[in-house]
Amino acid sequence: MRISSRYHSQAMLAQMNTNNERLSKLMEQMSTQKRVNVPSDDPVAATRLVQLNREQSAISQYQENISRLSGTLSVQESHIKAMSDNLLAINDKLLSANNSTYSQEDMSGYGVELGSMLDSLVDSLNAQNENGSYLFSGTKTDTKPIVLDEATGKYIYQGNDSTRSTTVANSVTVQENTNIASAFSSSGNDLDMLNQLKDLSEKMQDPNADFNDYQPQIKQVLELESDSRDKVSAMFTDLGGRQNQLTLLDNAHTDVSLANDQVVHDLSDTDWAATSMNMQLYVNSVQISNKAYSMVSQLSLFDTM
Repeated sequence: MRISSRYHSQAMLAQMNTNNERLSKLMEQMSTQKRVNVPSDDPVAATRLVQLNREQSAISQYQENISRLSGTLSVQESHIKAMSDNLLAINDKLLSANNSTYSQEDMSGYGVELGSMLDSLVDSLNAQNENGSYLFSGTKTDTKPIVLDEATGKYIYQGNDSTRSTTVANSVTVQENTNIASAFSSSGNDLDMLNQLKDLSEKMQDPNADFNDYQPQIKQVLELESDSRDKVSAMFTDLGGRQNQLTLLDNAHTDVSLANDQVVHDLSDTDWAATSMNMQLYVNSVQISNKAYSMVSQLSLFDTM
């Protein structure tokens, strides 16, 4: 087999180009501090990095959802706590008013106080968030949940029983709203407790009324109030449970995210020691190749003749 001078030149140039490309790649890795800058650098690692980045993006979205939902639940908790306190105050006022020794003027004063407490309770039920959306109207967040029907003189519920949920992890959702109106109802959302309390307050303020006329209703409203307070307490506990679930999920997301970050660094970051050593080797290789090419290119068969 005859090996020509041209073949030597081409082989030497090819080797020099290969060394220069590898040297350039090492310089790029040191400049970007990344071992994998394009998929061809390490196809397996590049594929894994894409998966990890996708997972990290999903975790970031889940944590944003958790933060927003936790804030929403905290606002609901504050209003439901206010309702619970208000119901307890109503209970105390009804127990105090359930006394036949008071004059009608005294009972009228109790009626006024109960009416004021009822207004405060309705205000809490009609609470809104910072965006003006109603908290306790189901999915009809732009509709005031509790209104007084002028035709019947009774409170009615304008919201619905539908629920809203937020995705906080893969295939995991947490309910966002609370159907608090059912806590003040005997069946469905009839708001029986509110309407009975309103009717009682008005009767107590009637100067011509007699204690015996509404005394049975005081006992009835006390029972309704006790039932409502139990339901509200249960909903408050449920909200606390949802908050705890969000905290656990957020902590889990943080742990997974930290672990993913470490894997990403391990897969993509440049190993300075190894890269520096390889760069020095390729620098030497380039220098040797250049010197060898220079020597070979000067050879001639005529020198041996």
